[in-house]
Amino acid sequence: MHSTFAEVSSVGNSKSSITFVAGTGPVTPVDPTNPIEPLEPSGPTDPTDPPTGNAGSLTLDYVSSVDFGVNEISNITEVYSAKSKKPFIQVSDRRGTGAGWSVTAKASKFTNGTADSLPGAIITFKNGSAISLSTSGSPVATETIALNTDGSTASPVVSASSGNGYGTWVTRWLGPNPEVNDGALNDNVTLMIPAAQQRLVIMKQLLRGH
Repeated sequence: MHSTFAEVSSVGNSKSSITFVAGTGPVTPVDPTNPIEPLEPSGPTDPTDPPTGNAGSLTLDYVSSVDFGVNEISNITEVYSAKSKKPFIQVSDRRGTGAGWSVTAKASKFTNGTADSLPGAIITFKNGSAISLSTSGSPVATETIALNTDGSTASPVVSASSGNGYGTWVTRWLGPNPEVNDGALNDNVTLMIPAAQQRLVIMKQLLRGH
């Protein structure tokens, strides 16, 4: 004699839910050569500027300073390359709208405390690249950015078109072997000082000597 028992199943459904809102707080700067890590300066090639502290859903989180070092006065037009090996900016888009964004820059005057000390000088950034852990479409860095130091003109730096640039993005202008303090200069960031201004600096030095 055989007995057969029918399997009985009972099924119920549950629901899961999650709500996203735009980010609001400041975003920690990341390492421009390895964005999986936070920015923790450990050597002379690293930028050491404080974060901007900007809060909101679309923020400029970090802007590096640039050091052109100590140079002898010249009587001709000179182009000086930066000592800074890892200058970068960081933008975070946490709006969730896909509206895109852009960054522009102006260069203010070099001063000796009060007066414009280097009129006609131009700071140039070139060969920039954008990097992120985000899987969204990348923003595009402007190939060459020339900033007149009279502060009169805003120049485009990097832009994300509609549907691109979600998350945190670094735009960087790296020098050779950026992790190595070998004294090499960064030709992707330069300062041009025209000959006329170089001669004016010489004259000021001579006058101070009398």
